[in-house]
Amino acid sequence: MCTAFIIVGTLSVLLVHVAIGKASAADAVSALEQVRCLDVPAATATANAEFEHSDFWEDNGHTIREAWVELETDGGPPANLALANIVDPSLREAIESARDNPTLANEENVLSSFVEAGPLGKGLAYKSHLLTPAGASALRSELDKATSSGIPLRRPNAMNRYGCIIDKDVDGAVSLSSLTAFVEDLIDNIARPVGRALFNDTVGAKEDVEHFTFTIRYNAEEDMELKEHRDASVFTLNINLNLPEENYDGSSLYLLDEEYIGNDGTGTRHLIEFEPDMLLIHRGSVRHAALPISSGTRHNIIIWLFGEDGQVRVAPYDEEDRLAVEQRWGRNVREIEIDRHDKWKPEL
Repeated sequence: MCTAFIIVGTLSVLLVHVAIGKASAADAVSALEQVRCLDVPAATATANAEFEHSDFWEDNGHTIREAWVELETDGGPPANLALANIVDPSLREAIESARDNPTLANEENVLSSFVEAGPLGKGLAYKSHLLTPAGASALRSELDKATSSGIPLRRPNAMNRYGCIIDKDVDGAVSLSSLTAFVEDLIDNIARPVGRALFNDTVGAKEDVEHFTFTIRYNAEEDMELKEHRDASVFTLNINLNLPEENYDGSSLYLLDEEYIGNDGTGTRHLIEFEPDMLLIHRGSVRHAALPISSGTRHNIIIWLFGEDGQVRVAPYDEEDRLAVEQRWGRNVREIEIDRHDKWKPEL
């Protein structure tokens, strides 16, 4: 509960002395209690709003991070979000084989789980089932713990207002270690190697070293749709977190094929319907949008991967400069330089 002192009339001197005498006690107020008393500015803008209320989040970022630590300490055991427990077993086993023994055959075994989505034959997007129903439920449970904690949540991005950022370093983001560790594991073991394999023409060793992760939520009372845009990523993972019993209508995603101009003069739209536990992975450069939702709520977690300092490569690599299969899947290769003689080495 947030408490305020009111100084009235002849009692003012006494109350001032009481307040001074309790100054040291104020230092003992937990970070969790402090942030729950903050007057959090509402996210209102729906475009170019990545820096909306940035002063508030910078001023309170340290205390908010301390509050997440306290919540983690006192809020009960975290959900078990180890990939072995929540990822579809057949996909996980195929990826493990490719990582243990990076061959073209093992890579093809992984990619056989992905079906091209959107404009066919363009290599713009692919979909697969990523999570088990129990895995999606565990992830949602941990996210629900965060969103119901009373800790202020920064808007997810420049366009969506409802959801949260998951990052231990961003001011105002959710920094529960269960969630940040899940994101790191998912990127290192699934997102990065799969993205390098599917989009091998534009994703080299430097193009996917950084990431930005956030959740979004669409319903009739909050964000209903998302206008057409490109992502600030070389490729994007978009994972549906609806449980099987959570139905909604509308909210289809469309990808735009800009090669074939439609009646609206902008290109041909290809609709994609999300299913529970479904992963959509697409090039960040493809224009896309979320159509209005008419009932229910859609929950998704989204990960952008990009290069250092936010760099996004669009131009394709020459064939001889593209990552070899060992570089795409090897466990010990994080960043690789390719010289013009097609040699590579890990950066130490």
